[in-house]
Amino acid sequence: MTERIYAGSVKVPMKPIAKSVIALALASSWIPFNSWAQQSETELPKQARITKHQAKKIALAKVKHGTIKCVALEEENGLLIWSVDIAQPPKKNLTDVWVDATTGKITAVEVETPITEKKEVAEQKAKKWLSHHSAH
Repeated sequence: MTERIYAGSVKVPMKPIAKSVIALALASSWIPFNSWAQQSETELPKQARITKHQAKKIALAKVKHGTIKCVALEEENGLLIWSVDIAQPPKKNLTDVWVDATTGKITAVEVETPITEKKEVAEQKAKKWLSHHSAH
């Protein structure tokens, strides 16, 4: 059985070898990105001068009476930052405090609603899934 690609009213059969070539081209285009992403994830902690513990203390000093939900070392807008998500019950929103991982200065404070937080978590899961599956 052959697959057909429809380009307007012209039917073009696609040979099995052509499918393999296209699949290989798509897969190989992800490999450099994926290996770079994995390498940068392992290199980021080496570049940080501020520890995770210090970043937590700095963020909690900014957001009083909060509980830390998540801390992640990330590269954002060319800066290495600790992203510290803080909850303040009974509020449903999270406060995301960005602490510069080299200076310890707070570079941003953003309030995230439950909806924006779910979107962010979904994006992170998708990135992790892509990087894991494209490596194999």
